[in-house]
Amino acid sequence: MPRRLLRSGAAERTERSRQRRSSSSGGRRRAHRAALPGAALAALAVTLGGCTAEGPGAEPEAPSATPEEASADPALAAACTEYWGDPDYAGPLSREVLDRAGSAPEVGPSDPGFYAMTGDDVEDLFAEAPEGARAAATELADWFRTQPERGAESDREAFADAFEGVAAGCQDVSVAALWAAGGGEAGAKPAALVCADVFDTPGTLTHFANSNVLTSNMFKLVGLSPREVPSGRTDDLRATAELLDVQITAVDDDAVRTALEQVRAPFVDALDGDTWSDGLQDPLDQLSTACAEQGYHAPAPAEEGGDAVVGAPAPEDVPARADASDPSDGSPAHLAALPAPSNGATA
Repeated sequence: MPRRLLRSGAAERTERSRQRRSSSSGGRRRAHRAALPGAALAALAVTLGGCTAEGPGAEPEAPSATPEEASADPALAAACTEYWGDPDYAGPLSREVLDRAGSAPEVGPSDPGFYAMTGDDVEDLFAEAPEGARAAATELADWFRTQPERGAESDREAFADAFEGVAAGCQDVSVAALWAAGGGEAGAKPAALVCADVFDTPGTLTHFANSNVLTSNMFKLVGLSPREVPSGRTDDLRATAELLDVQITAVDDDAVRTALEQVRAPFVDALDGDTWSDGLQDPLDQLSTACAEQGYHAPAPAEEGGDAVVGAPAPEDVPARADASDPSDGSPAHLAALPAPSNGATA
């Protein structure tokens, strides 16, 4: 049965950015995002703390949210939820931020204004947030306005610090931010967030330091289809196994954990000397099924050498282009050189 080629939420956001870039108005556009509707904030509250109805005679349960969470500033909660994507983790701005930073060393000097727009988006999103979160967002925005034009000389450590600063400012109201800031307890990371980290989060801050998602970096080592593991890649194999170990330890769902162990297996085998890989197709199918059970619908990965983007599907009402190489969206021709967000190409 043919697989659907799904686009990431970040890809849809990129097309909107490209449309702004080709507009004749020039300058920055600062359109403040509206606060999340009450239903979205309620969903966030359930994700963070949960709620349980108490029947007659039932023992009252201790409150699951801290006073800080219960009294969180609505503007902070709205901005952080949109930036980090809680609770669905489909196409949040944070992944676009990682993608842009990952591609900046190679592409940044060719169009620094394109990267500056990402800074505008970050700053606009937190414009109504409390001062601390707003300051952290401004620091990250300023990185995009000053560093991409430096290309390979861009300060990656400064980016990591700024990115983690936004995470620290949101960690009391966002589960994803809590984990990005280094918090969270073993066995407590939402499976949907783990799935998003594997399928749709650029590896900018990982060992690979590129804008490819983890699956793409894995394909280059052990393949989607059976292949011989390339020689001289021991460090990459070990780093991948370690990244998967972290997710296996963190995830809160047994089925996702078991599937991740199967994804990790060929890397462990290669490190032990068995350099023939059966490929990741079956393990990733198992992981996709387990993720879907937890509400995260990952697309099927492209065949090796294909052009599909691996990532969380965009909203169903947004049609995908039939040919990803078709420039008929009206974007400037030079933007075709920019890496696709959450790049899942398997070259």
